Amino acid sequence: MTTLLSRLRMGWFGLLLAACWATPLLAADGGFSVTSAETDLKNGVYRLNARIHFGLSERVIEAMNSGVPQVIEIEMQVLRPRDYVWDETLASVLQRYEVVYHALSERYVVNNLNTASRNSFPSLGEALYQIGLVTDFPLIDARLLPEGEQCYVEMRARLDIESLPTPIRLTAYTNSSWWLSSDWTRWPLQP
Repeated sequence: MTTLLSRLRMGWFGLLLAACWATPLLAADGGFSVTSAETDLKNGVYRLNARIHFGLSERVIEAMNSGVPQVIEIEMQVLRPRDYVWDETLASVLQRYEVVYHALSERYVVNNLNTASRNSFPSLGEALYQIGLVTDFPLIDARLLPEGEQCYVEMRARLDIESLPTPIRLTAYTNSSWWLSSDWTRWPLQP
């Protein structure tokens, strides 16, 4: 009897673990997407121009409006393709933005965690629009690229649930409303 009960517990535990693992694959509502991206070579430096759409889920907005800061990350990479092993990363940049709602002023404050700059916006839509507008961002010096080889750029945006307070983070691991991320967008780095 004890062995049967033990097996049943392990079976339920396995199902619970599988459900927790599978849940984050799709967000129930909201979603992030890179809607346009391109690079230009200016004065020997490749610069990135991109537009990212941030669709936050109801739970994320509710938590933010209750005073829980949300961190959005924009990942950018320059890669050199290789035949038999994974592609070589030539440059990798992680831009992090913290969005905080201030109830007293009824404004959304965006803190650039890389540069420590801060901007205030009257609405969440305006704050997200500004984060998603990547303009003339220096990505890589052209001298660092291998001569005569075609490289490419990848970029994605995601909500960083690891930066959430612990009680909310535990809920976020098992609730798909928190798993907001765009797919990787890839394009060739044009000379």
